[in-house]
Amino acid sequence: MIESRQVPPGHGLQWARDGLEIFAAAPATWIGIVVLFLVLGVVLSAIPFAGMLWSVVVPIHVGGLMLGCEAMRHGRPLEIRHLFNGFEQPRLQPLALVGALYLAATLVVMIPAIVLVLGGTMFSAALIGTLPGTASAATAVGLVGLVFVLMTVLGFALSMAIWFAPALVVFRQVEALDALKASFHAAWENVGAFLVFGLALLGAGLAAISPFMASIFLVAARRAQVSDGIVIVLIGGTALFAFLCILVFMPTMWGAMYASYRDVFGED
Repeated sequence: MIESRQVPPGHGLQWARDGLEIFAAAPATWIGIVVLFLVLGVVLSAIPFAGMLWSVVVPIHVGGLMLGCEAMRHGRPLEIRHLFNGFEQPRLQPLALVGALYLAATLVVMIPAIVLVLGGTMFSAALIGTLPGTASAATAVGLVGLVFVLMTVLGFALSMAIWFAPALVVFRQVEALDALKASFHAAWENVGAFLVFGLALLGAGLAAISPFMASIFLVAARRAQVSDGIVIVLIGGTALFAFLCILVFMPTMWGAMYASYRDVFGED
C-alpha cells in the first residue's frame, strides 16, 4: 500500500484555495485548456457508441495536467500541450487502464441503481389505490430518497477511487489498479477533508448556476409580461455567467487535485 497521511478536515478548504491560486497563476492558459478539453469531450461524445470512451480518456488528460501543475510549482510555464502529456509513454497505458476500470466500476454501479429506480417506480405505482393517498405518497418519496442516497454514496466512493489515481500514475509510476486502491484508501482516511472540499465545490457550483436557474423560473412564471428581448438578455446573460464560472471552476478543481495529492501523500 502506498503510504499516505491523514490531514485535518480544514485542509479540504485549503485545497480549494490552492486550486484557485494555481488557476490565478496562469488564467489565460488554463481557460484555453478548459475550452479545448470541453470541445474534445463534445466531439467524442457526439460520435455514436464512442461517448463512453471519454471516461477512459479523461484520466489521461488529467495525468498530463498534473504534470502541468508540477511544472508551475518548479517555475516553468503551464502550456496547452500539458493537456496531452498523459498520452506519452510510459504513462499512457496505465492512465488509460485507470479510465477503463473507472468506467467498468461506474457501469457496475449504474445498472443496479437503474434497476432500483425502475423497480421502485413500478412498486410505487402499484401502491397507488391500495394504500391511503398520504401513505402511498410517503412510500414513493421514501423509495426515491433511498435510491438518491445510495447513488450519492456510491458516486462518492467512485470519486475517492479516481481522485488521486492519475497523480499516482504520473508521479510514482503506480500501476492502474494499485493507484485506484491507494486513492480510495487515502481518500477514506481523509473523508472529513473531502467532505469539506465537496461542500466548498457545491457552494461554488450553486452560486454559479443559481442566477441561470432563477432566470428560467422567472421567465416561466411571468412569460406573458416579459418581452422576447428581455428573455434573451436574461437567460443568455446568466448562461454566459455560468459558463464563465465553469472556465474557472474546472482548472481550480484540477489544481486542488494536485494540491491534495501533495498534501495527503507527503510531497511537501
